[in-house]
Amino acid sequence: MDIIFLTEEEAIQLQSFFLKHDVDEQFAKIQDTFVFSLPEKECYMDILAHFIIHVKRGEFLHKILYEKFYYENAEEREQIIEIVSEMCSGKREELIALTGKINELELVRNAVGDFLESSDSVMLDSLLTFRLKEYQETLIRFLHVAIDEYKMEQEYQMFINMLREYLKDRTPRMRTVHLSIDEDINFYDENFRAMKKEQILKMVDRRLLAIHPVYIDSAVIAPLLSMAPEKIILYTPYDEKPLVRTLINIFEERMIILPPFKESK
Repeated sequence: MDIIFLTEEEAIQLQSFFLKHDVDEQFAKIQDTFVFSLPEKECYMDILAHFIIHVKRGEFLHKILYEKFYYENAEEREQIIEIVSEMCSGKREELIALTGKINELELVRNAVGDFLESSDSVMLDSLLTFRLKEYQETLIRFLHVAIDEYKMEQEYQMFINMLREYLKDRTPRMRTVHLSIDEDINFYDENFRAMKKEQILKMVDRRLLAIHPVYIDSAVIAPLLSMAPEKIILYTPYDEKPLVRTLINIFEERMIILPPFKESK
């Protein structure tokens, strides 16, 4: 079986991939093409499928992002492609719910197997262009979702940076705040006295809610930013909850997280 490449660069890519997986296969230059002559088709189906997933997938996504979505910055493209990779590997379940799951290896391996069975001499470009059309369409579907997610993550990071800047310029109104996020949310002062809702609301800087009313949580984030305490001791079992992660991102070294406590009655 011959696998034909039109460029030496691509032939070297596959040869390097083979070597990383302890397969010693060399290509030969025949006229204007570069050819791998492989002894048995079945032995190479899996490694060719992995080559497409781990090498060609990224190249395809870079090209689509650059040519169709006009992402000229390579670092931005890499971040979006990383989201697609996580979706393909089964992570990012909230995003996969929007696209549907795929068995990437099975999809690619089946296409490779059908292609290798079609002839004893095949061009990799033909495999990528024609036999992997369903796979490429799936990647583009994932890409649309990944781009939206990337934009949201960028917007979220800008929001976090804005609040950090606000906090940096804010004079602390309290030295320590104890905060419990469990079944209920409760604030306590540095002497562990419960703070009433009216007391907390009076401390809120109304400018915060005017700047970003959609994102700024008026029950927790706005009061804490307004108090700008030197230290926040957070008691919670929900260290992966979005609100808790946002608090950690904003307050950073000011935040200490401890297990929940039970109030004495």
